[in-house]
Amino acid sequence: MAEQPIFRTIREQVVHKLRNDIIGQVYAPGENLREHALSKTYGVSRSPIRDALLQLAQEGLLVATPNCGVRVAHRLDEELQPLVVDVRLRIEGFALDRAMKKMDEKGVALIDARLEAHRKNCEAQDLPAIVKSDMEFHQAIIELADVPELSSLWQPIIASMMLHYERHRDWMESYKEHEAIADAIKAGDKRAAKKALTANIK
Repeated sequence: MAEQPIFRTIREQVVHKLRNDIIGQVYAPGENLREHALSKTYGVSRSPIRDALLQLAQEGLLVATPNCGVRVAHRLDEELQPLVVDVRLRIEGFALDRAMKKMDEKGVALIDARLEAHRKNCEAQDLPAIVKSDMEFHQAIIELADVPELSSLWQPIIASMMLHYERHRDWMESYKEHEAIADAIKAGDKRAAKKALTANIK
């Protein structure tokens, strides 16, 4: 299974890079994003930038206001947070069921590789990298479920939750939560894996 996504168009590349930069807090909540500046930053014309801004606004990472441009979204409303958490748990729980039914050596290797990347980032206390490797660990579960439609359902949910990643005081707590998920998956203990997943997704 490929580690890196395959892009068919420049637009897809820009969406992927800009999404990661927003989630990695390269851009601050409420910051205005201007097409001209972004086209220089990413080395592309303004057309794919415009398309990327539109898509990321639809995903909830950006807010587009008529005559005011586009800005990075703020934290989820407290009333919405429980709903988003519930939806994410349902999606990842379903993916976990599917993934564990067909788990093989390649699947275990993918989980281990994503977990190791997260460990290194947590030890380095590199917040943008921590957010990225956290997402990529959970993305491995989605990938291993081998249900293409899941990714499009999961992506905006995970993006909205990862937009402001501030739950842990000690970043190694995040690593330990993911380690518990990985250990349960490798042990074939579905119940423990779901319990660990629920503890991690708060």
